[in-house]
Amino acid sequence: MVSIVVNRENIQYQMNLFYLATLQEYGQGREITLQNGKVIVLLKSDKEYDHFSQVIIKALKGGYPVGLAISEDNKILAAERADNDFVRDIIPKGTEIFEVWLEGHDGLFKLYRSHPRFDKIYAILDRSRIEHKRVWFVSQRPWLEILDVI
Repeated sequence: MVSIVVNRENIQYQMNLFYLATLQEYGQGREITLQNGKVIVLLKSDKEYDHFSQVIIKALKGGYPVGLAISEDNKILAAERADNDFVRDIIPKGTEIFEVWLEGHDGLFKLYRSHPRFDKIYAILDRSRIEHKRVWFVSQRPWLEILDVI
């Protein structure tokens, strides 16, 4: 299983966490500059425009990351609120699945070894567990699959 977000047309996209730098209105929608300098757009024609705008504006105002799926032509395909917590434990379930127990959340989140950034994500989660430091994450619901962490 590969970590993805499934959008409303049943098309699969990779979801990543990003910190936002600026948001600017323009005729066709909103132009968002990521902290890394990349510029992406949210088009008014997107039927989720209002919902995605709310998620993005709250993240920008709060100074926290947001989960975004971005197309090759830099358009926002999906936006999910990031959450943060402390990792209490990481439990291997066979060789391909790890269950992640977060202190302030119900349920066990899953991290699949097949995730394209498994090593990076696992290392960040494990460091959170060892050092008892918060980690930002975005997950695919209802499966509680961890898609990205910062």
